[in-house]
Parts: sequence; C-alpha cells; structure tokens
Amino acid sequence: MTIYTGKTEEAAIAAGLTALNSRHDQVVIKVVATPRKGWLGIGRREAMVDIVLKTVAEASSAAPVPESSAAVVRSTAPASSAAASVAPVAAETATDAPSASSEPTVTPQERRKRREAAIEAVQDYLATIVEQLGIDATIDAEAGAHRQVRLVFTTDKEGLMIGKHGRTINALQSLAQLFLNHHGAAHVELELDVANYRERRAATLSRLAESTAREVVATGKPIYLDPMPSFERKQIHAVLSKNRYVTTYSAGKEPHRAVVIEPA
Repeated sequence: MTIYTGKTEEAAIAAGLTALNSRHDQVVIKVVATPRKGWLGIGRREAMVDIVLKTVAEASSAAPVPESSAAVVRSTAPASSAAASVAPVAAETATDAPSASSEPTVTPQERRKRREAAIEAVQDYLATIVEQLGIDATIDAEAGAHRQVRLVFTTDKEGLMIGKHGRTINALQSLAQLFLNHHGAAHVELELDVANYRERRAATLSRLAESTAREVVATGKPIYLDPMPSFERKQIHAVLSKNRYVTTYSAGKEPHRAVVIEPA
C-alpha cells in the first residue's frame, strides 16, 4: 500500500500521480481517509489515498490461486508445521506486547517536566489564536494550589479579550483545557485571566447569588439565572450552600445549563 496525503482528496491524488508520473486513467485510487478540519487545530487530519498502477493491480488480481492447489496446501500441511509457523508469531506478539511490570514508572520529575511542556505548548496555542483575533498580548503562567495553573494575559485590548459577559475569555479557557486534555495534562486545572477579570467576576456572582436568594425568599418562587459555564455555576452554589432558606441546582444542557435558586 502506497499512501499519499494532501489537504484535500484532490491534492492527495495529485501528489500521488506526480510521484508515480502517471495519469488518472492509469492508476487505481482508493480513499483511505477523508480530510478533517478539526476544532481550531485540534483533531485536524489530512486526506489520505492509496494509489496503485493498473498494471500492478491487474497482475495481482489476474493470478488467482487454483482451488485444488489451495485445498492441497491446507489439507497436506502437517500439524507440527502449522504449530511451528504459528509459534514464532505468538512469540513475537508476546514479546511486542507491553507488560505492566516491565513498563517504566514515571518519576515525579518526569511528570513535572511533561506538565511544564504541556503548559508551554498551550501558551503557544493560545498566543496563535489571540493573534488571529487581532489582539497583541503577552502571557504569564502562575502556579496555583493543587495542580491549578493561571495564565494571565497582559494587553491594551482588555475588553476585546474578555468579550461580552466574558464569552471570549471563557471560550479560550475551554479550548485551552481541551488542548491540555489532548496532550496528557488532563489533571491540570487551567484558568485564564486578564485585568483581574476573574476576581471582579467572582464578586459580581456573589452579589447576584445573594440578591437573587433574597428575591426567592420574598416571592416564594424559583428563579432561573442566565446560562453560565460550570466553574461560575459552582461559585453560585458555593455562595448559597449555607443559606438555609434556599436551595440551588443546575438545569439544562451545555452550553445553556443554568443555576436554579428555589425556596428550601
């Protein structure tokens, strides 16, 4: 099998025809994989095609093995020979198969290096996206408590970086977390911040939770808050967790999941 790749199926086929110095009617083409754009670079895949010259393909298909010969080979092969031919394959398979006991243990130092490499990679990933948004920004990494990492942006376009109701920075944070998950750092909890937005947003959510709770107690009716990301919903739940007059829960499906505050 000879595989040729390209951004599109046509590009992959053109690359194969050029390499084989052949025309389209002189080859047999089989699409192995279709192209996939991915999500901002994640999961992207080029088209892959298998191209074989028709003379080769016809020669391989024009010489079928006679049924009688095939039957003789199968019936006259000694059991010992069959076992001997299978044994090396089984031995190779057993040798190639990774063993849990033989797999080297990852040391804390190696784990830390992998974590640092993933964090550096996600900074480059975010820098590319932010540049495409037309924002000139620098990124500083700050280690938090228990596998938490904060990436702090410094830019003159803070409003554009945050977006309406924090949608831009929240979207970037979701993409960054997804990037880490795909690069062996799913245990890292990432937070993006700019101009102390997270601290100001936390204070806003706290006031919102308390004022809404008072309204629920006064009216005796539940109130649905606007949809928000999971980490902001957790803040609402935490603020009202000790309020014995109301209860909170989340309802709906992402990205429209929202906090509901109702009388206890």
